Parts: sequence; C-alpha cells; structure tokens
Amino acid sequence: MSPRDNFSPATKRTLAIRAAHFCSNPGCLKLTAGPHSDERQCLTTGHAAHIHAAAIKGPRFNPDQTVAQRKAITNGLWLCRECGDIVDKDDSPHSADLLRQWKRDHEAMIKEVRTQGYSRSLELIQSRRMQPAMARKVIAALEDRRSLWVTFDAEFPDRVRTSLDQVRTRLVDLRSELPEGEPLEKILLVLTKTIHVFFNAVEDTNLATLRCDSNDPGWCQFRDALATLRKSVGLQISNLAIAHNIALSSDLQRISPRY
Repeated sequence: MSPRDNFSPATKRTLAIRAAHFCSNPGCLKLTAGPHSDERQCLTTGHAAHIHAAAIKGPRFNPDQTVAQRKAITNGLWLCRECGDIVDKDDSPHSADLLRQWKRDHEAMIKEVRTQGYSRSLELIQSRRMQPAMARKVIAALEDRRSLWVTFDAEFPDRVRTSLDQVRTRLVDLRSELPEGEPLEKILLVLTKTIHVFFNAVEDTNLATLRCDSNDPGWCQFRDALATLRKSVGLQISNLAIAHNIALSSDLQRISPRY
C-alpha cells in the first residue's frame, strides 16, 4: 500500500473551525459536531477531505505536488462524511477547482454571518428579548418560497430571482415596522444582506434564459450561489424558530440544520 500524506491533527481542527463545523458542499446542510450521550464527550462526524489525493491512485492525485503541499491546509476542505465519500468515489464531476470553489464560498459565507452582525444577532435571539409576533412574521415571509427548498433542476432561475426580490421587499417592510434599535432589526438586516450577496454573485448571468445544465458555468454559479443562500438563511431561521418555539413548515425544515 502506498503511503498517505495525511493532514496533521492541527490542520484538521483548523479546517473544521474555518468551516464552523458545517459541510462545505453548497448543497449540504449537515452540522458535523454536537453533543455525545455522555455529557463529558462530544461527537464529530466531519471529514478533512483532500482536494488532491493524499496517495497515488487516489481521487484528483497531483504528482507534481510535494509531500508538504499534499499535507497543507490549502489542499483540504471540511466535508461531512457522506459528502467526503461521494466526492472521492465519484471524482469526475468533482474537480479540484470545484472543491476549491466550495471551500472559498463556504468560508466566505461563514465570515459574512460572523462579521456582519450574525454572531451578535444570535446572542440577541437567544436572550429572548425580541418580539415573538414579529419573529413569526419574519418566518412567515419565507414560507411557501420554492426558491428556498425546491430541487435545482425543477426550478427556473428567473422565477428564483423574482421570488427572492419579493422576500427582500417584505423584509424591508417588516424592518420599517420596528422601533429604532429593536434587536430583531439586526436579524432582518442580515437576511436582507444574504439575498444581496446572492444577487451580486449572479449579476452577470442572464437568469431569464438560464436552464439546468451542469456543463454550463453560468448554471453552476447560479446553483452554488443559491445553495449558499439557502444554507445561510437556514442557519438564521433555525435559531429564530428555536428561540421562540415556532414550528417551521415542512419546506423550511429542508434548509434548517435543526432538522
């Protein structure tokens, strides 16, 4: 058996933390860490995956890499075990460039929600100092929105654009109903910002003519941007629903890590 150039424990920990312990696949919502039944322990189900394989004959192996480069954090991304298994066993559609794009987009999303008020908004959510009625309105504004949960191949990009634009308008209207300084205002700002990020990512693509085609770079960009938006929205509404004991619709449950 050929030797493997495995990541060090420190590199694995750093990859997990940079991904906030969520799978970096834009189409996956799995949280890869949580409590063990033994309160003194925790569970980690994530996987520090190699972009270029750690050994000869592995997926996407690059013979031009040095041992140090194969072990470097730049050659890794954090995935759940299922996605890690899929990208290794079916490596043809999962190129090194695609995996690097997953990593960049996921870490950018984590940075977005961490630095643009999301961490503070979670603190406020958990303090239960927000208006429960308004929290229900926010979640209601996102219900029955196919753009947030329907499979990509069954959706029309231009319809997604229209739906998200309507959501954005509704969130702005809800924000106008709040007194200045109300904690929920931060949640609404972050949700609106998330939609802006999606529109910025696809602004150069003609969504009116775009159709599902995995060989079309424009479609792949749209698909991944929408998956990132769904993950970000799912993280936010899940905590909002937990804080106010609000039952999410079956559709919203699809994008919520809570479920």
